Amino acid sequence: MRPYPRCGIDRRALFAAGFAFAASAPALAQVSAVGDGGVAATARLKARPGVPGLAALPAGLHVLGLDRARDAYLSVPGGVAPGEAVPLIVMFHGKGQPANEVLGEWKRVAARHKCLVLAPSARDFTWNVDNGPGGADAQFVDRALQAVFDRFTVDPRHIAAAGFSDGGTYCLSLGLVNGDFFSDLLAFSPIKYNAPTSTGRPRIFFCNGNRDPGAVFTNTTSMARQLKADGYDVDLYEFDGGHWMDETGVKKAMARFMGR
Repeated sequence: MRPYPRCGIDRRALFAAGFAFAASAPALAQVSAVGDGGVAATARLKARPGVPGLAALPAGLHVLGLDRARDAYLSVPGGVAPGEAVPLIVMFHGKGQPANEVLGEWKRVAARHKCLVLAPSARDFTWNVDNGPGGADAQFVDRALQAVFDRFTVDPRHIAAAGFSDGGTYCLSLGLVNGDFFSDLLAFSPIKYNAPTSTGRPRIFFCNGNRDPGAVFTNTTSMARQLKADGYDVDLYEFDGGHWMDETGVKKAMARFMGR
């Protein structure tokens, strides 16, 4: 199938749709503007699915209203019944990429499975994992997750972290630290990972082009081998191409996630 490039969706249309929903959607739960200091220190997420206290958002793309400059976006599929337990994917954008842009093909594929997709923005132009995946990025992800859990009944057995490029790096890093929270990690063209501690055994899916100049394929195979040796259930999909999110890879990742 034809791969789509990193910026292969109509950015202006997504921004317009997102801000239109932001203006019309009901106010979200009031969440601390700073977040939990313990999350920043340990990268251990504290938000957990439960009984929602607020009304669900309608189908479409929503801006969560957690930050004026660098917000989080939620794609809600149609056909979700009140109280229905739904899967969730937390999607991490690439370096310098708008958070809503990374939704791309995921929004369509996820909708067919009635799956929510949350796309938070890094606190800077990319995710910081130099000292592990904690800090302000982890705090904001935790706040965004809580905003979702306040509105939707999320199936705790089907929560995935996913990401592209630097977002793939953050997906692996935060996901391994929170492997008892994420059931699956879906890493597309990751550069590396830095997980000072790890918990649980999430399933891991890699997707990488064999001609990728930014995320070299041999580096990804090395990460996959190491994680498999560490006891993780690892799958690697290779496609003939460069530094983009492959459409077939997205579908394979989604099928693996939903087949758990």
